[in-house]
Amino acid sequence: MAETVQAVVVTHNRRALLLECLAGIAAQTHPVAGVLVVDNASTDGTLEALERSDLAGRLRLDYLRLRRNGGGAEGFHYGVRRALESGADWIWLMDDDCEPLPAALADLLGTSRAGDPTAALLAPIVRAPDGDVLPLNRGWIRPRWFRAPLVGLAPADHLRAELEVDHVSLVGPLVRTRIAAREAPPRRDFFIWFDDLEWVSRLRRHGRLWLVPGAEIVHRDPRPLASVGPRALWRDFRRGHQFADAWKRTYGLRNVVWCGRRDGYVTRGRVASYVAVAAVRTLLFERDKLLSLRLTARYALDGWRGRFVNVTPGDWAGLPGHRRPLRALAERALRYDDEVDEPVRRLAESPEVAR
Repeated sequence: MAETVQAVVVTHNRRALLLECLAGIAAQTHPVAGVLVVDNASTDGTLEALERSDLAGRLRLDYLRLRRNGGGAEGFHYGVRRALESGADWIWLMDDDCEPLPAALADLLGTSRAGDPTAALLAPIVRAPDGDVLPLNRGWIRPRWFRAPLVGLAPADHLRAELEVDHVSLVGPLVRTRIAAREAPPRRDFFIWFDDLEWVSRLRRHGRLWLVPGAEIVHRDPRPLASVGPRALWRDFRRGHQFADAWKRTYGLRNVVWCGRRDGYVTRGRVASYVAVAAVRTLLFERDKLLSLRLTARYALDGWRGRFVNVTPGDWAGLPGHRRPLRALAERALRYDDEVDEPVRRLAESPEVAR
């Protein structure tokens, strides 16, 4: 019997990219059983674009809207929860800016590891649109000073038939459903960045993670890091961030500190080294320096203590305009004691897809 796959795509206000992603899934030589689009409260007409497209005639397409933009982590949380109910053998996860090559799914399922019950996850290699491998999407976890504990791929790794890894981002991994069911879904309160590290680390308690370089997916990341060499790292460092975009790095710092403390590869000293790097970046290249420094220290401490305070990107951007920005942060913090998902909607499908 052929292995069945339920795809999950998380989106927010990128309808054109979403349609390209779904077209890539529809073009797979190994068809998926269905696709669930998780919409993080888009305001750009995402649903209408899906309804106008021909995708529902090519895919069994379900649409799940969330009542707020709680970040990619919340989208994957609800996507995995629903996919676990699908009855499929595998869950295929990706953001809307991903486009799998036509044979990607067949190549993943064609590897010998697909038949290995100890394999929890199979991952394609991730490439930029120009063809360069994006090395940090797959790799290993190592305790390090001043840098995040993720060690990316080396060029020789791209040539292997298969390779066991410690970490996989949610850019196209195929997760065995019965293993995913043993753990809670990705944490909503991570909001963005390293939610994949936290969840995949839990999956590793039950099975192994395999990179399959012969399978490929394109990631249209607007700020890709195509190398882990010193020059590439320095270029990324000096680009800095506008304050309005700094929530990503700040939430990411908290999240990696929490993961590292739980799993034993982040110490107090290493946390201090991460904060020092962030402080230097802020002082050299960013505006709103004092507030940024306060938030960096606050979120590093939150990660150590396991405290998760998130606001929407719009509320974050407005913090410099408040007399007491940390109070504004607390007052606008998202709550996680209520569900925010609406009923799943099946988009119209052709008789051929319905069969």
